[in-house]
Amino acid sequence: MEKILVPTDFTPIAELGLKLASEIASRSGAIISLVNFTKHPFGRTFSATADTTLQSEPEESRFMLELLRVNKAKLEDLAAKYTREGVEIEYTIVDDELADGIDDYLEKEYIDLVVMGTSGEESAQEVFTGNHTEQVIQVSSCPVLSVRDGFHLQDFENIVLAVNMIKDEEVLKGLNTLRQFAEAFNSHIHMVHVRDNATDSTVDLNIFFKRMAESAGLQHYSITILEKTDAAEAVIDFAREVRAGIIAVIKNSKEGIFRIFSNHFSDRLVKEVGRPVFTYNLLNN
Repeated sequence: MEKILVPTDFTPIAELGLKLASEIASRSGAIISLVNFTKHPFGRTFSATADTTLQSEPEESRFMLELLRVNKAKLEDLAAKYTREGVEIEYTIVDDELADGIDDYLEKEYIDLVVMGTSGEESAQEVFTGNHTEQVIQVSSCPVLSVRDGFHLQDFENIVLAVNMIKDEEVLKGLNTLRQFAEAFNSHIHMVHVRDNATDSTVDLNIFFKRMAESAGLQHYSITILEKTDAAEAVIDFAREVRAGIIAVIKNSKEGIFRIFSNHFSDRLVKEVGRPVFTYNLLNN
């Protein structure tokens, strides 16, 4: 990982993403890109420090200009709060809404991981809800780590990776970032597959997933095959048993490669478990 994006609307919920991103950066050497997405009328090349006098602008523009300057000061304060030895934080204001502008930003800035704070609740008053996190997952070409209050770094020694049958080497892209994350925290990856008797009956699953793990270069991992009817609940229960600090899902809903087990599986995990959820959507690559 070389660059981590942390979107912020300056709420305590959004700051959770920066808090965890700072820990990741201190261990991996990645640069943090702290971004406030605010649509404004001054153009994409506008800087909040530009030499523009408030008196010469219309009232609406003066209000927006002052808001941008306030937001820039907040970005500076956040960057100063979480910058420490080994952690570099860049910050900027992007002229766009989060849902519309993040895809373009990811591509232009070569982002490797998005870390977002989330309340785990559906609330129209909060910008960083599960719904908005899911919007980012739907468009992001890199993994998204959803962070809820109450995570514990000591629990990161165990990561549960929900896996499914694969048909394409593309899955290694998602595993590469997860492997780097695991190495940064010296984590053990528990690869968990919930058996589908209709499609898995003739497959030696342990051999299959061992080959996949070795191809991805995973160092510390184990493979667990579960016999359950509700895949989502099975993964959640297993994560509780091993005290996993993170649950990871690599999905391709269209083809079923590392598919999410239900349409809102990631959202369910964030709400019900309250631990960071690593999601990589292969459809965007």
